[in-house]
Amino acid sequence: MKVLSVIFARAGSKGVRNKCVSKINGKMVAEYSIEYSLALGNNVKTVVSTDIDSLIDYCKNNNIEYIRRDSEFCKDEVPLDGAVADAIERTGANYEYFNLVYGNIATRYTSLFYEALNFLEEYKDYDAAISMQNVEKYNPMWMFDYNKTILPEGHKCQYRRQDLPQKMIHDGHTFLFRIDKFINRYRHTNPYKFVHMYSIYGDKFKPLINNEVIVDIDTEKDLKLAESVILHS
Repeated sequence: MKVLSVIFARAGSKGVRNKCVSKINGKMVAEYSIEYSLALGNNVKTVVSTDIDSLIDYCKNNNIEYIRRDSEFCKDEVPLDGAVADAIERTGANYEYFNLVYGNIATRYTSLFYEALNFLEEYKDYDAAISMQNVEKYNPMWMFDYNKTILPEGHKCQYRRQDLPQKMIHDGHTFLFRIDKFINRYRHTNPYKFVHMYSIYGDKFKPLINNEVIVDIDTEKDLKLAESVILHS
């Protein structure tokens, strides 16, 4: 197998309690991510990394491989890097790519994964491929510093939406990277600029711009939006 695809789902979420096992149309949110990973083909091994007992029971009942994640990798302040390395080490096999799948995103599209994999297969000088979306209504040019008492002063902005300077943001859907580059950096074998976002995963990243409806569930509003997308897709 070429790809290790790991679904990360932990307990203790703040915005929506137990968001990964919240139900949408009778399924846990994490189930959508698991089913997505299982649908990616024979060259992809699916593993669930979690500390949630009900999700572990689901994996047992459906013959899905899982890792009971150690509590040290489940704290709010701990980066995901450790859990990623733990998953790589505990699967005990050699894979070329790692597919990082968040368990709180139920809106899933296999085509985005294949686009990332095909790109990395063709362009060996790239270390990772990440799905991105154009920031539109939430463009930084239209934002104010947060203040519940008084609206802060902001720079006057004449931009119409279509004239806003384009920004892009990772939508949380696809994050595919080469395992060897990550492991060497995680083990401090190779130095890297740790102050740069995602730098532990490599130096050269391909942003894959898409316009799919992807809902990263962190609030009750997100949960309702994801449910609407799934029920009407």
